[in-house]
Amino acid sequence: MPPASQNIEFEGYFAEGVLGIFKIIRGFADLRDLAAVSVPYELNEGTEAGRVVGHQRQLNEKHALDIKKYLEQSDSRLIPEIILSVRGVFNNETEQERVIGVETGEGALIAVSRRFAGKHQRIQQIRIQRGDLEVVKEQKLVRRIDGNHRLAMAEALEEDQIVPTKYLAPFCLILLGPTQNDADDYAESLIFHTINSTALTLESEHGLRLLLGQDPAHAMTPDNEFAYSPDLHLTRLLCGRLNNLPEPARQRFGVRPLTSLWEAARNLIQMDPAITESRAALTTFADELFAALADILTRMIARHPSLCQTYAFLELAARVWRESTGDTHDAKVNAVVGLLDRIGLWLGAEGITSLLDPLSPAKQLIETFKAAQQRVPKRVILARWYPSQDAPYNAFTKANLRLQQLRETLAAIERNHNIKLELIDMGTEEGGAFPIHHRMYEAIASSDIIICDLTGQRPNVFVEAGFALQHHKKNRLIFLFEPRNRKDKVPFDLTTFKYVAISEAAEIPNKVKSQIIAILHDAGAPI
Repeated sequence: MPPASQNIEFEGYFAEGVLGIFKIIRGFADLRDLAAVSVPYELNEGTEAGRVVGHQRQLNEKHALDIKKYLEQSDSRLIPEIILSVRGVFNNETEQERVIGVETGEGALIAVSRRFAGKHQRIQQIRIQRGDLEVVKEQKLVRRIDGNHRLAMAEALEEDQIVPTKYLAPFCLILLGPTQNDADDYAESLIFHTINSTALTLESEHGLRLLLGQDPAHAMTPDNEFAYSPDLHLTRLLCGRLNNLPEPARQRFGVRPLTSLWEAARNLIQMDPAITESRAALTTFADELFAALADILTRMIARHPSLCQTYAFLELAARVWRESTGDTHDAKVNAVVGLLDRIGLWLGAEGITSLLDPLSPAKQLIETFKAAQQRVPKRVILARWYPSQDAPYNAFTKANLRLQQLRETLAAIERNHNIKLELIDMGTEEGGAFPIHHRMYEAIASSDIIICDLTGQRPNVFVEAGFALQHHKKNRLIFLFEPRNRKDKVPFDLTTFKYVAISEAAEIPNKVKSQIIAILHDAGAPI
């Protein structure tokens, strides 16, 4: 940038009636000059309730620094034009009723005039004295509509003596009325909103393919790319290793492999910036990471195919791998697969694998809630003793009465709350210790609520209760007991469980129903 003169000057081509209404000046200028004369007019609360002033969003310092690095280090710099509004009084210069330019009056802080007098000349000159810059900024006469992050760090850009035009960039000045003009304030806001809300976001896989798929002869050198963006360089290293895999192995990385590797790369660097201490260290890390991901996918894909195809699975696997312990590659992979297997079983059982897909928070909540609704209890298993007809203390009749009352309890819940619960009553064999039929284990494991009728204190029922405790939260278990006399008591402490003691079967609807309702409510049932 040449030594500072007393003025900052721009030249550009004038046009009127742009999009039907705007007067603009378009040209090229040094980014540092554009930054020196302009300010971001940030959105703030107005003096009246519900009103706002300004339009610009708050600065993202990381984004601004990334742009500065791009401008200083990239071999192929190109940025969209900077769009600024210039506020003031601009007098039209006409030729046969056609506006061919504008000029400002004497004493204007921002002097705008035609560069040449010819009727076909549209070049305008804009001049601001450096001594007036503070006032120009204080009055917000030149406002940043698009390009604030490109200009935020511009004045700190390093000078390049070899390429003096390194930071020459296109600009568009939109000429609007004085700063007191509310209609033009609205025009600024509308332009800002249109630019920032209607652009179609470039799909990340498309963008990465575009960037990583170019001829290396024209790309940045590895050293320059590493200095410019360690995230991008790590992604390129991982992509190179992906391309060397056979096609079946590549397919395990999903339909958006570059995006998944990019997300994993940048998040791992955020977790541990030390891996970017040098390009050699990052290359070694890429070798270890990719080898682990390839082995993890090979082992996980058969057991959890839907989990492995989710948007964030590779990042999840990479994070778990980075945090795992193990002295060897195989030891770490074994630990990762073990944890991911448990995560996959949990996500699949709850129906919430979509947590790893890029949904809006609201949609994510709705999908998770729907999945939770599907997990509302539907099956109730009854573990009990089946007494013979000649059993003492009238045990056979009393057992049938308890079963009848339990069925009536579930029927009442269906009538009152429209929630149908299936009662599974498989029973156990009478006698001493013997293996419980495998179907009983399966039924307990697949049921949602377990009612253990401890009446009669049968060993098999105690074993079934213990098995249920291994497979279910204890608040899904209900222990029922009808003593045959005052001395008949449960031989262990049930004070921390849902324990229902009854003197006769007729008490079951009142006492057991409330326990089942509580379980349903805690599970999210609409009850």
